[in-house]
Amino acid sequence: MPKHTYQSAEKFILSREFFGMKLGLENIRTFLDSLGTPQDKYKTIHIAGTNGKGSTAAMLSSILQSQGYKVGLFTSPHLISFRERMKVNGSKISKQALTSFVDRNRKELTKRKLSFFELCAAMAFEYFARSKVDIAVIETGLGGRLDATNVLSPTLTLTTSISLDHVEILGKTIPKIAKEKAGIIKSDCPHLIGFLPDKAVHIIKEKCKKQKIRLYKLKKSETIINRDRFSFKFKSKLLQIEKITPALVGTYQLQNAALAVKASEILRTQGIRISKKSIKDGIEQANWPGRFQIKRYKNKPTHIFDVSHNVKGVESFVESFQMKFPNKKAYVLTGFVKRKEHQKIFNLLSKISFYYALVPLSTKRSTDVSEMIKQIDFKSVLLKRFAKIESGYNAILKMTNSTDIIIVIGSHYLVGEFFEKYKIR
Repeated sequence: MPKHTYQSAEKFILSREFFGMKLGLENIRTFLDSLGTPQDKYKTIHIAGTNGKGSTAAMLSSILQSQGYKVGLFTSPHLISFRERMKVNGSKISKQALTSFVDRNRKELTKRKLSFFELCAAMAFEYFARSKVDIAVIETGLGGRLDATNVLSPTLTLTTSISLDHVEILGKTIPKIAKEKAGIIKSDCPHLIGFLPDKAVHIIKEKCKKQKIRLYKLKKSETIINRDRFSFKFKSKLLQIEKITPALVGTYQLQNAALAVKASEILRTQGIRISKKSIKDGIEQANWPGRFQIKRYKNKPTHIFDVSHNVKGVESFVESFQMKFPNKKAYVLTGFVKRKEHQKIFNLLSKISFYYALVPLSTKRSTDVSEMIKQIDFKSVLLKRFAKIESGYNAILKMTNSTDIIIVIGSHYLVGEFFEKYKIR
């Protein structure tokens, strides 16, 4: 088989999306066995959750990197480049490494019909092994129990949050979703949870009891939050840090950051050396674009970019906006995928909005904007439909000045496309 160019290798990878989603572990486990079980060559931390798992993973990765470890980070989806999904010490996988993986494995990948996400996970695991990382922080794709990442033998597992999302796959109730996400819990590996609904805590507690492993909970008494300044203190029996101001802005990021601190505390008890300074530096230097990301421009409106795409995520965004910009309202450029609770989302956004520019997303999963307009009560907020991001954005620019705020929110697809078109980094 001829060698690939980077373009042809990426095209092959993306073509696996046509195979759809596969829930189950046998396929990827067999393929990883053929690669020599690369996922077992280094320590791993496995993170599930409805919201916050990517941010928590990014901050935990940053903490470990600040300590001097060589750290792998696997997240999804990407914003601009597919290569963002797998990073070592903050640098995305090289084009050469990606192309080489496809060259070596295309025959087996095709034969076994690995799905897109299975391929992504397998590539990340092998890349981290070849890079000789000390530890890798791995985010689940969807759920946990049957997620392709659930082949790990981790040092620590986490559940960041649980709310209703992807109900057509994970179930329509909190207990059902919790049961799927609790699938990452394994024997001989402690589990940590954030502030979860009681029904979810019950499910996870039972799973930990069955596996005979310790369940750690982030306690509100340990996390003393100064919401006005988006900072917090962490005080537990084993670890005290006076003030941490996360690089990632948002009231919800305070919980994610505290969860990363708590995870660090647990890792310290397991013999993994992490100093207080590394914890503070890691959280205060973490980079995770598209999460209440504020960009200020000379003679132009302030821009805020956020990939929130479900009710709980948007609720947290609105709360953060009201804290950061009290008594202000914004112009919103937005678009969503199908099967989201659009009415509830717009009920929330209407609290901080003057105007909506509604645009379709460049994916077959995009909701039909015309149909959405017919079905949604936009709470008297002005709105207009546009065929493209550029036309919607240009219309907003003509209406605004340097004292205004523009929000781009609704999906990784939307924010990623905007970043790519306007060279946002």
